[in-house]
Amino acid sequence: MRAVLLTSSMARHAWVASTLARELDLVGVWQEEKTFAPERNVVSGDDLEVIRAHFAARDAAEARDFGGDVVPKLSPSATLRRVGGNGCNAAAEIAAMMALRPDIGLVFGTGILKGDLIRAFGGRLLNIHLGLSPYYRGAGTNFWPLVNREPEYVGATIHYIDEGIDTGPIVAHVRPEIRPGDSGHDLGNRTIIAATGALARAAELHVAGRLRSVPQAGHGRVYYRKDFTAGAVRGAQENFRTGMIEEYLADRARRDAALSLVSLPAA
Repeated sequence: MRAVLLTSSMARHAWVASTLARELDLVGVWQEEKTFAPERNVVSGDDLEVIRAHFAARDAAEARDFGGDVVPKLSPSATLRRVGGNGCNAAAEIAAMMALRPDIGLVFGTGILKGDLIRAFGGRLLNIHLGLSPYYRGAGTNFWPLVNREPEYVGATIHYIDEGIDTGPIVAHVRPEIRPGDSGHDLGNRTIIAATGALARAAELHVAGRLRSVPQAGHGRVYYRKDFTAGAVRGAQENFRTGMIEEYLADRARRDAALSLVSLPAA
């Protein structure tokens, strides 16, 4: 099985690429430049400090769990391309991907992929969406459950990419183990680790013709980058301080039963 990964440029993305390269024949990796400026929603110096502290804590947690390397460790024969934001959609890049003769395309953390690229792969693109679709869609989908005091909705969705935004058929949901004392960054990193293993398994099942998918139903909640503010960060922090995790763990069975989740076929 020949796989191509379309991803981004942070340490988490390099870790996913390196992990997949150990498990699959990863013949090419495209890394789009990651751009996000949360400071644009800042209205005061205090807000700026809250947002900077939030992302400093995220970076420290990711350095602990994923290391600091932003260049993935690949086979010497694999192609590695660094492109600008949304660069995977360029005609020359699509042609370079197709020249590698991939059996499957894997996606984690890119910008929106457009029609020409999606059609080139012809139903062979599997994406990690950080968030449980259809419950949470858009941006920051593992942040907003923590603002809404719903840690059970932290997770990831493995789905086929269609020409909508995170609307393709679902092949699996994954959720992190939630432990007393966890931070949101702990949960986020654990989700990425679980989702990477699920993505590798889904790729193998797809190529073997054994991967089942379920159409997405319902609309859930949609959040946009402009919604991310210091006030939202403060809300999530207050939830952690007032026992959100312990509250969930004490009532886990009942709260988990409200979720309708998709699992990969048994080995």
